[in-house]
Amino acid sequence: MEKEVPKEAEVVKEETSPKEVKTERTDMKKVVTEKLVSVKHYLMGLSKTTKSFIVVIGLFAVVLGIAYFYKGVFVVATVNGTPISRLSVVKELEKKAGKDVLDTIITKKLIQDEIKKSGIVIKDGDVTGEIDKIKEQVSAQGGTLEEALTAQGMTEADLREQIVLNKALEQILSDKIAVTDEEVTEYLSKSKTALPKGTNSDDMKNQVREQLKGQKFNTEAGKWLEALKSKAQINYFMQY
Repeated sequence: MEKEVPKEAEVVKEETSPKEVKTERTDMKKVVTEKLVSVKHYLMGLSKTTKSFIVVIGLFAVVLGIAYFYKGVFVVATVNGTPISRLSVVKELEKKAGKDVLDTIITKKLIQDEIKKSGIVIKDGDVTGEIDKIKEQVSAQGGTLEEALTAQGMTEADLREQIVLNKALEQILSDKIAVTDEEVTEYLSKSKTALPKGTNSDDMKNQVREQLKGQKFNTEAGKWLEALKSKAQINYFMQY
């Protein structure tokens, strides 16, 4: 009699109805909502002191991060592991040159305000032309503009700004710094300057004219600035 071989159990795959899927999603959403509510209740249950402490810790971490990435802003050097702060350098600079630097900044601001009031505009081409002249003069002496600026602690941007201010002042003071032919002739006769070989008399006169104009400019600009400062409202909050 042959034994019956048991048939392999058939795997029955139960299909999930749309209704059951919807129920599962609803249950999951409910669990997530309950967790969010519990977190909210936890935060609400924290005391003000604890919350403040958490905020302080967070801010402290942010400050540490900023200090690390921008450490050059706060520390300029270290000596045997001891940091030298940028503030200490600034304090020393203020002791030695604080008054002069402040006066320069105030003067520049006063001039800029007057230029703005006057509506004077200096073209970039005029500024570039002046820089080219300076380059030629420095080159004739065997140097470069970059070297000359570095020696003065200036950049080309600083030079351009200075040229703009000077040219604007020349326009403001134009009627007071004009040089007449009589003044040039008088200067030449008094100085009894002999013309170098190959020098044209007109070239010499132009050089003298520029020299006299520069002298007048320095004198009149000084007077103008003093008058400007006396009228301006300048409040000092620190004495150097």
